[in-house]
Amino acid sequence: MLIAFADRALPALLTLLFVALPTSITAIDTLLALLALALAVRAFDPALRARDRFPLAAPILAFAVVTLLSAALADAPRPALWRAHHLGSFVLFLAAVNGFRDGAHVRGALRWLYATAAVASVHAIVQYWACSSSVALPGWAGPVLRVNLEHCRTRPMPRAKGFFSIYMTLAGSLSATLALMLAALVLGAGRVRGLLPATGLALIALGLTLVRSAWLGCAVAIGLLVLLTRRLALILPVVVALVVGLAVPSTFHRFMTTFDPRDASTTERLYFWHAGLRMIADAPLLGLGPGGVGRNYERYKHPDGLRAHTGHLHNNLVQIAAERGLLGLAAWLWIWVAFFRRAARIYRALPAERGDDRALVAGSLAAVAGFLVAGLFEYNFGDSEVIDLVLVAMALPFVVGGAAAAGASSTGTPR
Repeated sequence: MLIAFADRALPALLTLLFVALPTSITAIDTLLALLALALAVRAFDPALRARDRFPLAAPILAFAVVTLLSAALADAPRPALWRAHHLGSFVLFLAAVNGFRDGAHVRGALRWLYATAAVASVHAIVQYWACSSSVALPGWAGPVLRVNLEHCRTRPMPRAKGFFSIYMTLAGSLSATLALMLAALVLGAGRVRGLLPATGLALIALGLTLVRSAWLGCAVAIGLLVLLTRRLALILPVVVALVVGLAVPSTFHRFMTTFDPRDASTTERLYFWHAGLRMIADAPLLGLGPGGVGRNYERYKHPDGLRAHTGHLHNNLVQIAAERGLLGLAAWLWIWVAFFRRAARIYRALPAERGDDRALVAGSLAAVAGFLVAGLFEYNFGDSEVIDLVLVAMALPFVVGGAAAAGASSTGTPR
């Protein structure tokens, strides 16, 4: 009875996860623990265990092994091993692959993600207005909007952060969600046009985060969708976002600093990467261990760097190589190469009449591509809310591909 309950609970927990992903790290972590427990209980049933699939098992396990070995051999093994606990996020990938029956099941759950993302976007837009406006607001407005109005109104550039603690998390979450939304809009059938308001709100909120790396990631995601779908109309959201965004002074200023080599955040990133390369040179194979950047940054810091301490180096590649060595970086890259190869194969195999399923696969490919490009300028792999959403999005091609394989096998159709 317990096993059957765990099996039935898995899809419900995944739906709740879609509500939590744009809003609360506490809820995400709680659901992650419950999903891990449900998977563990289901594993006691030989029939369910035989039915479960674990795509990308080899690269994910390789990355986990290198991470744990790196932590065990670090200068501070105990904190390094604790920092390795984020490997548990891969449970979400496994849960989504085996918890959803097919594409229709996924789309039903995704409606909750889109609705919650729309609410989070409205919250972020109002939050930005409250911080950039001189209009007197009642005392309860700050706590409701989750901002310190006195503090944010004195900043030269207010930034939307939504329900999260920092704007970069909101930007990464919205970028991945937008990839899924836009894919559904151009390839999906049925009532997907209802996504237009939510998509517009998410684009505006993404702009108001002022996170340039997420802007670039979203643009790359849209570019990949254009290549996959051959729908040039997808360029329209980029044009509209640019026109509207550049009309906002803070957004215009932030966009223009992208091309300024003297921009403080740009030069500081270069100093971070310089320190990271020195770390890699000192520990090339297994790195300094998870959390090693924060523990050791001071002695590797560039002399001209402004920040004396940092926990991350604003680049996934440099960060992972610094903390897990080149072996860890190779395993990490293997995950994404294997994902793109298999997901692209699934996309090509889907017939045109299965537009809804093609939308899920295309959206997944675009979300992951945007995430990786944004990660060239920030350590978004270490941002729990963002990587958790990306890992769930990564599972969607395998849900669709698994359902198609099961259908072909049941009808005797050659695969």
